[in-house]
Amino acid sequence: MMSARRAWGACVLGLLTCFFAACADEGPSWADLNQRVIDEHKITGRARDLPPVFVPMGLADGVPVERDKLPTITIAPGVTATLGWGRGALVERTEMQAGATYPSHTLNEELFVIVQDGSATIDVDGKTADLTKGHALYLQPGAVRSMKAGAGGMRAFEIYSPVRLDHLAMAGQDTAGANVSFPDQGVTPSLQPGVIVALDEIQWTPLTDPTPGQSYRRSTTYSRLLWGRNAQVSLVRIDPKSEIALHIHPEDQLTTTLRGTIEQGVMDRTYAESGTAGQVLFLPGGMVHSGKAGDVGVDQLDVFWPVRPDYVDRATKQQALYEQVITPGERPKKLAEGFTFTEGPTWLKGKLYFSDMWFKNPAAGDWTGSPARSRLIVMEPDGKYRVLASGMQSNGTVAAGTGNLIVCDMFGHRVVEVNPATGRVVRVLLHTIDGTPIDGPNDLVMDAKGGLYITDPQFTPDAKKSQPGKQVYYLAADGTARVVIGPGEYAMPNGVELSPDGKTLYVNNTWLRPGENFVWAYDVTANGSLSNKRQFAMVNLKPEVLDARDPADRFDSGADGTAVDTEGRYYVATRTGVQIFLPDGTAVGTIWVPQYPVSVTFGGPNNDVLYMVGESSVWSIQTKAHGFRHPSATN
Repeated sequence: MMSARRAWGACVLGLLTCFFAACADEGPSWADLNQRVIDEHKITGRARDLPPVFVPMGLADGVPVERDKLPTITIAPGVTATLGWGRGALVERTEMQAGATYPSHTLNEELFVIVQDGSATIDVDGKTADLTKGHALYLQPGAVRSMKAGAGGMRAFEIYSPVRLDHLAMAGQDTAGANVSFPDQGVTPSLQPGVIVALDEIQWTPLTDPTPGQSYRRSTTYSRLLWGRNAQVSLVRIDPKSEIALHIHPEDQLTTTLRGTIEQGVMDRTYAESGTAGQVLFLPGGMVHSGKAGDVGVDQLDVFWPVRPDYVDRATKQQALYEQVITPGERPKKLAEGFTFTEGPTWLKGKLYFSDMWFKNPAAGDWTGSPARSRLIVMEPDGKYRVLASGMQSNGTVAAGTGNLIVCDMFGHRVVEVNPATGRVVRVLLHTIDGTPIDGPNDLVMDAKGGLYITDPQFTPDAKKSQPGKQVYYLAADGTARVVIGPGEYAMPNGVELSPDGKTLYVNNTWLRPGENFVWAYDVTANGSLSNKRQFAMVNLKPEVLDARDPADRFDSGADGTAVDTEGRYYVATRTGVQIFLPDGTAVGTIWVPQYPVSVTFGGPNNDVLYMVGESSVWSIQTKAHGFRHPSATN
């Protein structure tokens, strides 16, 4: 690899003498300090030629500026934009009051629109569509665009490349002699122009390699990446208290801090940034920088100019992992709705069985249940369903080797076998451990011998519990039962699953400590006992969870029902969607579902349809994978 000094000289200093006329003979004023940091830390980087452009600069190189100190322009009545820009890209934080109109105009630039809050109707080349929170849209030069804000107004980031000189002039900049034209970099955009996408459907891409020395494979820095022909948008998230080491890249970087806190390192200085202050930082290509996230991590919007090829490569590889499971363009389909809280799906004899648990108001945290109003449902593949049984606060289900259905009767403190045709309880499989009643059996999985692993998070209304804590039981095929994971291991052990070879048991923790937002793994012995507890995978969290006021609440992943496929990939339903992991814990991607998917199972004639039961709806998605679960003959 080219040495750091040679790379710096070849790809940055020589170019910057053209870009900064005031320093045409010597390079930028920070060059010497930057080089000392490079030499001291032995930093290396990529080399590339950057297009020669010139724009009047409003941000000092490497010095963050708080959002409220940036220039703001009025585009139209009720439409304002706060501006931050580099040499090749302009980031505008656009705010539209309720009903305000953004005038029609023809774009001379490529444009990304990322909606933060509110909504608007957008017209592009005579076609209208609705933009809402979490949507992204990419437009190319020549598109004619106008917008009208909804009843709640709209707040969005708009990223232009090249820089809009008319908006710079409105901000009081002297644009005489500016040159914003640059040649097409030959990059294929990641988004189809004019097509609105949900950001949640864009897979998280790891921006760094997995942290060494851990039992699970995970980068501490990952991003949703979008790019056009010349600019790239990186919605980056850094895990709490994680660090990004000093590094360089030849592309310019324009950073806006959105959430959380970070100690932003620039050469030999450190700046405190936060989502509250919303600092904007311009880093010219080749300037050394680093970062250390605070207690709740940090979200930032990074805009790179031109597009970073290394990030394109990482995103392409990550997308390829996801597309081994889901065909591009395939999305979840809603089969039925109107339930209270669906749980525990099982595919059996051509039908989907699941629990519809009645709770008073789950959305408000009122989990007062009612066995009388809860139901066991049987659904046809087309979504038509009927009530199979009522009178149980049933939860997890699994097929029995007899062709019956095994059901966790959570409030009834028992696991029962049910006739799938009549809904009648055939027999009770488990109700005590060593003579003491179990509390609330939640989820279960069967091994090759017909034994069952059953989680008991004690999620019952009984003020006094029978068992000493939240546990996992093993019910052997001969009917004997014992505790295999004792109390105190997890705040809420929930979904439980076995690898296809039966050698690994997975248990996920739904929230709080101990357990945090991890899926845990155990080695399984011949008699069903467990050993070698380890962290298998860390599941992603929603921003509001990461930002919880009480640190104890910052692990609420909602990780619940699980499944595996024949290749050993692990699927876990969480508040952010169905997260998928390879057998070594590498993240494959997330199937985004419009509603929190509480639990999952494979089914269909070929066992390649993933069924996802949500809070009040049931969804399905066609996959390229084939599910695995004992007993195997369940169709």
